[in-house]
Amino acid sequence: MSDTRSATTDPRLLLEAARVFNAAGRDYRTAAEVVAELALQARDAAEPQVRQAIIGDAAALRLAGRVPGGYQAALELLEPIGDAEEDDQEGRLHLLRALANGQRYKDATEEARGQLRDKIIADLKIALSRNPRLRRALPHFWQPPSPGEDPEDDLRAVYLDNRKLFDELITPAAGGQAGPAGPQGGTTGGQTGAIGTSPQAS
Repeated sequence: MSDTRSATTDPRLLLEAARVFNAAGRDYRTAAEVVAELALQARDAAEPQVRQAIIGDAAALRLAGRVPGGYQAALELLEPIGDAEEDDQEGRLHLLRALANGQRYKDATEEARGQLRDKIIADLKIALSRNPRLRRALPHFWQPPSPGEDPEDDLRAVYLDNRKLFDELITPAAGGQAGPAGPQGGTTGGQTGAIGTSPQAS
């Protein structure tokens, strides 16, 4: 009995189970969301890399609208993330924070938009430095979705106001080489993550 109880509170097992449910398709979305929330509650007992994955999946679910709270709730999880490499080894949390602020940008006043743009660019630069493959995947987040696809164009509004900045961001330096496209996966399911905006939940 104690083994069963410990298994259902083990953050790594909960993270993996949520991602399995998410990968199983839309019929298992609710199960993925419930288990991802259990993992979030248990995150303090996890090792750093697992804790980062759990936070990323939970934030992505909120950005995708699969768990209530929207970008405000996602930012509550992501704002405390520091810029040191050990705080976000793969850059996914910085990408998710940029996406959350991209959603926030749509609702912001003109006065607030400049500061939000600077935060978004700073987070994207960190994400790209940790995972250069994101350079080719980033345009996904400002392109309009294809018919029938869930919208993941969180950066569209800020991109349309600052095209040159974003185009420079995804253009490799001379002699540089962008790796194959593909953001890190997770439970979330989009481009940003396992559970939501794939940094992964669908």
